[in-house]
Amino acid sequence: MTWQIWREHNLESQFTPRAAIGEETNEILLGWANQSNKRRSELKGLFDIPYGEHPLMQYDCHVTAENDLIIINIHGGYFRALDKSDMDHHMADLIKSGNGVININYPLCPEVSLTEIIAALKSGIKKIISVLSSEGLMQKIILMGHSAGAHLAMHLSQEKILNSRLVGIIALSGAYELGFVRELTVNQDVRLSSAEMHQFNCLSNLPAQGLKYYIAVGGDEPSGWIDQSWLIARELTKRGDDPTFHVCSKANHFNLVDYLCDSGNPEGAVLHKWIRSTLA
Repeated sequence: MTWQIWREHNLESQFTPRAAIGEETNEILLGWANQSNKRRSELKGLFDIPYGEHPLMQYDCHVTAENDLIIINIHGGYFRALDKSDMDHHMADLIKSGNGVININYPLCPEVSLTEIIAALKSGIKKIISVLSSEGLMQKIILMGHSAGAHLAMHLSQEKILNSRLVGIIALSGAYELGFVRELTVNQDVRLSSAEMHQFNCLSNLPAQGLKYYIAVGGDEPSGWIDQSWLIARELTKRGDDPTFHVCSKANHFNLVDYLCDSGNPEGAVLHKWIRSTLA
């Protein structure tokens, strides 16, 4: 269902995760930061590799020749907040299952526009693929994103340099239409233009065809936000893809990521099995 049907039912609470969860959001994100600080020593490899001039144009690389595949992760934060380092404990969970991981940062609104964010990430992807190839690390790749990162992953899937290596996308609790952003308080920072609203609508500008898709959302999230994941899964199915659509029971916008990255969690075990299936 289109986001516009929620206009009479408080768009802010439907499409702003912080508003939906309330004050607990800050505690959750502080927990992410604390857990990441504790587990960062588990991450072997290089941190803060530059891919451009902006100080946030950096990525971390935790990939070895022994990894079966590589997951490139894009953090969320409604295009205006958070940092790759906040997800280091999630990266540690993914690495425990034998995956190589690349965790990428990008400039944030309001300093830059969404158009500039996507342009920056495209240059980052080109740099990453070039470096991996030069080091003989030719494994298949999965793009993974949470929230705004899920939206960004969808658009990056179209990059030609990924054509021969990209096998799947993990999209966790994403926002895909974006029209509603122009009516939310976050747009004071995002400053989404009408042209960007249309250009970056994932439902009308679908991601790459022929990939495997794992689209997940929390069962405790607002109905309007859950609809976003259902809508992109529906459009991919109509096109002929076969996406996996999963509603994670009793999960909110943030602990959804905790559950799914952890292979020891029943919900996470299912995702990790799906990850292995992309190698078939």
